[in-house]
Amino acid sequence: MKKKFLSSILAAAMALSCTAAVMADDKTPSVYVDSSEIFFADQAPVILGEGTTLVPARGVFEAMGASVTWDGEARLVEVKSADNNTIVKLVIDDSTMRVYDMSGMFASLMMGQDFQAPETPVTLSVAPQIINDRTMIPLRAISEALQSEVKWDGEQYRIDILTGDAPTSVDTLPAYSMTASSAQVAAGETVDLYIVAKNIPADTFVSGVTATIDYDKESFEFVESALMNGETVIEGTIGSSNADFTGGSLKTAHITINAETAVKADGTVMKVTFKSIDGSEGKFALSNGYHSTLGFNTSLQVDDGSNKSVLFSGNDFFVDTTEVVVNGADAE
Repeated sequence: MKKKFLSSILAAAMALSCTAAVMADDKTPSVYVDSSEIFFADQAPVILGEGTTLVPARGVFEAMGASVTWDGEARLVEVKSADNNTIVKLVIDDSTMRVYDMSGMFASLMMGQDFQAPETPVTLSVAPQIINDRTMIPLRAISEALQSEVKWDGEQYRIDILTGDAPTSVDTLPAYSMTASSAQVAAGETVDLYIVAKNIPADTFVSGVTATIDYDKESFEFVESALMNGETVIEGTIGSSNADFTGGSLKTAHITINAETAVKADGTVMKVTFKSIDGSEGKFALSNGYHSTLGFNTSLQVDDGSNKSVLFSGNDFFVDTTEVVVNGADAE
């Protein structure tokens, strides 16, 4: 989602807060919002009753663009849709979910009329509940109340939520792809992975890059990362990296406030260096997933020079997740 920040300091805080997530067991369903896999910080989804999936209150619905609030005294969860037209209210251990249609509020207020949101009660097969100190709420019922489609793949044990907000074309979206400096490296040698941006908005500069890379930890180890302007490393950036993020992925983030040296046109924006451990094959891929407490795994931040930044992620940003293979069978 596209979000405005008051300063680049917030992006720095995001970079420094990268932490490892707990992996779910094999029978835990994977959850995707549009094309983004959701990674849960601690409590994984659970399936109860006759197939009702409960998920932590935050994460899935925030990835859909909704806002989630919790009233501990009332044990009340409120989910507000991205367009503010729908509010869903749930109470822990109460099997009745209440859905409010807010779409007529603006027109009523403009006409000076009192607004009473129409309420639709929905009976849940499994009530919201607290599991391992986490508020767990029903995935399908809330998603459908937010006008999203839910699909279940029993063979893959996968749930897909389709919001309808995914772009029909990604050709004009800001985007990342990844290439390697070499297809073949010997044991102990390094290889550079280059993150290439395109469709950078006009009259802006790249002030921040966050990238999460899935890679083979038994074959390669992370060395360092840096912001780039084409073939030049940008000096004086602020950054942080975590080589054990969400199941062994690497998450790395850097920001700069120096518009003079920053990228202002499409091209290479980050270099990530890995070292081959034993000369065996390794596969690398950018992740477009969503972490339930840290947001989207991969993003682009740009600045127009007015001390305000825009962060591109989710459906406003395209991440090419094609694998880059080093030391593969076809490498020369």
